Amino acid sequence: MKSPVKTLLISISLAALLAAAPANDKISLNIDGMGITDLIKLVAATTHKNIFIGEEIPGTISYAGNKPITKKDLYNILQNTLEAKGYTLVDTGAGYLSVVKTADATQMNLPLMQKSDIPQMQNYIFTFRFASAETMGLKIKHFTSKNGKITASKESNSVIVTDFPENIATIKKAMLILDARDETIANTTHVIPLKNADAKSLVTTLNTILGKMALMPGQQPPSIASDDTTNSLIVITSDELFKSLESTIHELDRDRQQVYVRAKIIEISEKKSEELGIKYGLSGGKLGSNGLFTFNSLLGDGTTSAISLDPLLLGAISLPSLTSGIALGANISLLNSNGAANILSEPSILCIDNQESSIYVGKTESISSGTTLGVGITQQNYTRQDIGLTLKIKPRLSNDNKVLLGVTAKLEDIEPNSIADRPSTTKREVLTSAIVNNGESVIIGGLIREKIDETNSKVPFLGDIPVLGNLFKNKATNRDKINLVIILTPYIIEKSGDLNTLRAQLSELDALQERYIANITKNLESKKDAKP
Repeated sequence: MKSPVKTLLISISLAALLAAAPANDKISLNIDGMGITDLIKLVAATTHKNIFIGEEIPGTISYAGNKPITKKDLYNILQNTLEAKGYTLVDTGAGYLSVVKTADATQMNLPLMQKSDIPQMQNYIFTFRFASAETMGLKIKHFTSKNGKITASKESNSVIVTDFPENIATIKKAMLILDARDETIANTTHVIPLKNADAKSLVTTLNTILGKMALMPGQQPPSIASDDTTNSLIVITSDELFKSLESTIHELDRDRQQVYVRAKIIEISEKKSEELGIKYGLSGGKLGSNGLFTFNSLLGDGTTSAISLDPLLLGAISLPSLTSGIALGANISLLNSNGAANILSEPSILCIDNQESSIYVGKTESISSGTTLGVGITQQNYTRQDIGLTLKIKPRLSNDNKVLLGVTAKLEDIEPNSIADRPSTTKREVLTSAIVNNGESVIIGGLIREKIDETNSKVPFLGDIPVLGNLFKNKATNRDKINLVIILTPYIIEKSGDLNTLRAQLSELDALQERYIANITKNLESKKDAKP
């Protein structure tokens, strides 16, 4: 074992040698059995730094140097020696270095993300772009020293590492690999403007789909919201999941087919229809299977075939549907011109496939709801009530150019013989479905009300004689049934741009129908005049 005198001589000779050397010169160093406290004194003398030693650190050091080192390398030798004993060297910032226990060093005011004159412990903040702070804190723990400390911040997605510069440098390199974007789980925000579908409704549909989607380990379920102002979807998910969602979204956002529905709302008098049938000698006056008073002899007289049809119109609507539609229009016109029918309204509505649309034709009436009695005051109360026809239509297209029409018709009216200030109302409702071809009409009937008219007639002058005048008066009561008939004719629109073309074709159809009606009327008048 070396004697204290010999150790001291070695320390003094080394200190003198290193002190005399320039700062950047390399020095050959060999130490054999030097005490750790003497090594601290040697480093202090060599680097011209003040070092505070709070307590005697036991142990010795031996260093065999085969290559020259610099003065700064002495700090590394000293730090490694101290770390093995549970101590470290810290710059206090007060003009001296201090030897402290490593466990206490992490609580001191260590440098933050800056270089130091000595290789001491420091604080460094790592912020992650893709990985979470909790996950990365566990991964980089492997690269810290025995007494290194890691603190994760979830709010800023970062970790604070307290460790030696060499370990921090290793963590920086590891970050370049570990904090890489994982395309299968990393979330990205995507904004998708919709052209046809409603964003809010589509969110509901997509969330139903996502609830049944199988996710890979680590994948988060997509988040989908709608922006009603721009009719856009906001999708937050990984690029991998978005690829599968995107095709579904575009498929649901297709240009939807539409159905243009023309409606005729007609009141038909049963009594006047019978009279009209007798007048022209036709088989009218009876309800046919289609729910309308028909004149069968008009449908097969060959008049339609004598009129030239536009090829474009024939391409849009099949000939049987077109022929029957023209004949039906002629029947209604004949009834209307002779007072047997009253066309109340002819609205049109553009419907989206499989989406309900509605038409309301009527007015709002004040209906008495009761009387409130007060002190010397009687107040009549009224409520506003819609009186008229409500028609709801929901079309659904099939692949064979047919339309399934779901129809709800509700008619609310005031009883004709009701008391003026306390009227009674009636409600008639029909709920039905029908499958028709493109351009083919469906007729809804059965909304019947009874009409009673009383007429008084008298012989002039004689009917005014008191008592005896009753012999020259006549009171007649006429009863009639009024059938409310709704005729719906759907036309399929493949694309939005086809609507203008369809309207032009329907205008031509109306003109064609007028010519057909004129021919029918002319033929009927001729037949009537030809009778003996």
